Amino acid sequence: MVAAVPGYALAIARLDRIGHRRLQLTGFAVMAACFAVIAVIPGMTTAVVPFLLVYGVSYFFTEFGPNMTTFVLPSELYPVTMRTTGHGISAGIGKLGAFIGVFLFPVLQSSFGLRGTLLLTAGVAVLGFALTLVLPEPAGLSLDDIAAGHSARTSARAEARTPARVPAP
Repeated sequence: MVAAVPGYALAIARLDRIGHRRLQLTGFAVMAACFAVIAVIPGMTTAVVPFLLVYGVSYFFTEFGPNMTTFVLPSELYPVTMRTTGHGISAGIGKLGAFIGVFLFPVLQSSFGLRGTLLLTAGVAVLGFALTLVLPEPAGLSLDDIAAGHSARTSARAEARTPARVPAP
């Protein structure tokens, strides 16, 4: 709570100023670095204060990053005609991923050890970083502006698929 609440509060205060994508990219990058540091530095998991500091930083950036933007981006990026359905599917997939992660962590830890599992977790954060690069940036735009952009792209695609009509002689 010491790391999470300030992360959420700062994300709420700065979301549009920083930008949704940049906030998520920063969060994933810092999370990956923190998990790698915990995995790579010998004795980090047994030294209480250094571990809590590094893990606290990772948790702060989990909230000041992907955990915050996970709630915001789906509601802004899906077209109006499927916004609620898309947001629901996104939320469901997120919950499924969390369930699988919690279930698999002990299995992975027994197979790869704590160090290997933390490195894998850092890799997943890097993957999240890479996937974020394909998202558009909705910060600073109203939902009407975003919807107008979706309509313009849909109209352009429809026009591209429609064959040109030749006037009758």
